[in-house]
Amino acid sequence: MIFKNDTESLEWKILQYQYPDAELSRPGDYSYDANWLMLQVCHEREGYGPAVFREPFLLTYELKELIDELQKLADGESFHYKGQYIEPVLEVEAERHRDDFLVSFDLYFDNYEMMVADTVSEEGLRSLIRQLSDLYNAYPER
Repeated sequence: MIFKNDTESLEWKILQYQYPDAELSRPGDYSYDANWLMLQVCHEREGYGPAVFREPFLLTYELKELIDELQKLADGESFHYKGQYIEPVLEVEAERHRDDFLVSFDLYFDNYEMMVADTVSEEGLRSLIRQLSDLYNAYPER
């Protein structure tokens, strides 16, 4: 997934499940170890080289929740979403403003903070949802 504005960009890639050999979930028994996603995040800011981090900061169900909540915004079922995730710390906020959406990703790694925000059209939001869905489809809940 790539999200950018005029001066910054944020790219997420899922490298693998953090624990690829972990015991899989069973009905009624969600396996956290089997569903941690190891992500590579690249943050570029105008005038600075890229900062690259590899961290497990999302579970599969959290990625699915993020997709579902952004979809509700795109479909007009809600007007604001704020999701907070740990390991390390991720905050995603999106809000409808008439025909556009203000979207921000805040991510903190140790002493490094990145925040990329931009106003996107409905098509831009749907493109972001597709990119996130592609990540989820490649690494679904297991």
